[in-house]
Amino acid sequence: MPEHDTIDEAKPVDKTTLPPVDNDIKPPEGLTPAQEAKWEADNPHPAGTEYDSPPPQWVPGTVVPRDTDPADMTDAEYVQWCFENKMPYWAIKKEIYLRKPPVVSGIEPSTAAIGDPSFDIKISGTGFLPDSVIVFAGQDEPTALNEDGTLSTGVNMSFWHGPDAVPVCVRNGSLYSEPVTFTFTGEAAPEAEEVNGDERDDDGRPAKKAKRKK
Repeated sequence: MPEHDTIDEAKPVDKTTLPPVDNDIKPPEGLTPAQEAKWEADNPHPAGTEYDSPPPQWVPGTVVPRDTDPADMTDAEYVQWCFENKMPYWAIKKEIYLRKPPVVSGIEPSTAAIGDPSFDIKISGTGFLPDSVIVFAGQDEPTALNEDGTLSTGVNMSFWHGPDAVPVCVRNGSLYSEPVTFTFTGEAAPEAEEVNGDERDDDGRPAKKAKRKK
C-alpha cells in the first residue's frame, strides 16, 4: 500500500472531472512464469467495465485530512486516498471491502436433524466478495457468491453423527465475521407404524393396548 502523500492544500475533486485511470497494469519485472500467473490471477483489471468508474463509497468533494492514518479514514476518505495514490478503480473496489470484516445477518437453515440428507446453507449479510469463504465448524468450505448477494455452501451430513452446535462465519482474507450458530439436533424418533390395522412399536411387535373396563 503506498504511503499517503502530504499535500500543502487539499482540493475537492469533482467526480465529473476525475481523469481516467490506467488499467493497463503490468506485473513486476523478474517474476517466474508461475509467479506472474499468480500475480495476474490476484490482480484482474477488466478495462471497459464498471471497474473503470469510482466505487459507490466515494463522495464527490471528499478531502482527506493531512497525515491521517488509512486505518482511521472513512470509506469515502479511503477511496479518495487510494485514487490520489494512483490505485485503479478495480483495485480500490476490492480493497475497500478488505478494510472491515464481513457481517453475517442470517443463516438458512440454522438447524438440521441427524439422519437428514445433505443440503445447502445460505448466508446473508454485508461485505461479501467473490473471494469470501464460509467457515463451517472451523473448516473453510467451497463457497459460492449468489446473484442475490448471499453466500452458499453444502453440508455433508455423513460427517455428523450426534447432536452438536457449531460456529459458522465468513472470512474475507484474514478478516472474519462474528460467528453464528448452526445446530445439529438428535435424530427424530420414529413414529409407530400401523400394520393391517394393528399398531406396532419400535421393534415391530404389536403394541400393547389398554384393556377396557367392563
